[in-house]
Amino acid sequence: MNTLLTVGYVSVERTKQLLSCLRIPISAGAIQNMLEKAAVAAVEPVDRIKDKVSSKDVVNFDETGLRAAGSLHWLHCACSGPWRFYTVHKKRGEEGMEAMGVLPGFTGVAVHDFWSSYKNFKSAMHAMCCQHLERELVFVEETGRQKWARKLRKLLQSMCHAKNQLMAEGRTCFTEKELRQYMKQYDCIVAKGLAANPLPERIPGKRGRLKKGKIRCLLERFQDCKADILRFATDWRVPYTNNAAEQAIRFARVKEKVSGCFRTEKGAGHFARVLSFISTAVRHGISSFDACLSLRNGTALALVEGWDD
Repeated sequence: MNTLLTVGYVSVERTKQLLSCLRIPISAGAIQNMLEKAAVAAVEPVDRIKDKVSSKDVVNFDETGLRAAGSLHWLHCACSGPWRFYTVHKKRGEEGMEAMGVLPGFTGVAVHDFWSSYKNFKSAMHAMCCQHLERELVFVEETGRQKWARKLRKLLQSMCHAKNQLMAEGRTCFTEKELRQYMKQYDCIVAKGLAANPLPERIPGKRGRLKKGKIRCLLERFQDCKADILRFATDWRVPYTNNAAEQAIRFARVKEKVSGCFRTEKGAGHFARVLSFISTAVRHGISSFDACLSLRNGTALALVEGWDD
């Protein structure tokens, strides 16, 4: 039942209809109660999962919209390796991240996109998703006809490719010379881009902030966030992209298409908690059915404590 509601993304009403086809009469309220019981049973196991994620050296973060109780809410995700932790909150930014409870006090590397709220957590080091930057560089290249954009995109890709090749050979980092050469190329390309896109001149008598334009703002991001953008090259534990977290929350779109929104915020929270447990269990080799069974039998906590990283 809970497998259908969570991993299957099926709504309560459709679950009722499916069971009716199998001649299993059950009310929508009874199905909802089963999910609520599973969510209560998952409290301690999911707390352990949250602790595991919080203790990792590198964690991927992302968030996506999720409709609940007739309004837009946000599904927040923190994941590392086989560990997945989800929460639902009304706010997308710092308030929602704070309520999730992973980023406050986190001292590892937080991998994410350029959503500014992440940077408010000062105890963590930050690494930016280079795939997001590649998309922006392609846009600049195709619409602005700026040669520096293609050169910078190719440089990032070549650094990633070189890192992957060397890792396959057993290397754990670039040499100082290799890294210095890459940094020099990066700085040179960004400098050329800034020169080609100077700050606009202020019109006499006009107040307020100058509109720099998207291209100039992107270049300043490459300049100001250089250390975070190139974290994947200076620390080989850090991935080039934030794909792990992006893929981990992709189901939210499927859930909305298949079963629509959640009727209550509480129900959305129960869904996120149960899914945290089941998705983590599946990545530890446990079937979703057996994961749900462990919640029912009271063995879920013992399962989590026995899982390897």
